Amino acid sequence: MEITGRPSSEDIEAIQSSLATTMLDSLPPSKAKSLKEIFPTASEDALDLLDRLLQFNPEKRLTAEEALKHPYVAQFQNDDDEPVCNKTINITMDDNHKFSIREYREKLYSDIHKRKKELRKKILQSHHSYFSKYK
Repeated sequence: MEITGRPSSEDIEAIQSSLATTMLDSLPPSKAKSLKEIFPTASEDALDLLDRLLQFNPEKRLTAEEALKHPYVAQFQNDDDEPVCNKTINITMDDNHKFSIREYREKLYSDIHKRKKELRKKILQSHHSYFSKYK
């Protein structure tokens, strides 16, 4: 918020979290700082990319694919070598509950570990099914 300023009501509504709305409504109004002042030696392309990535509203923020096509990083982008996730990733945490950083981290790691275990089990089952045909 120190850089981007207090989000508009529309931007706060876009995240669809009553806890976040309550917390943000309690903040005093603040004005966005100029990225040029914070990063005086950054190129215009770098400042533009930062501005587009630091949008509070997820609908206004660049996606990973859009960011990779931005002129600032375009020289590193290779369409033939960019993995793409074609499904939505949902974080299974209640946005209306305030977690400590430690609790949030532990929950995310636990969910990732659980998902990896499920995938490994699925792969092993498919291998078992495949090889059992040839016994």
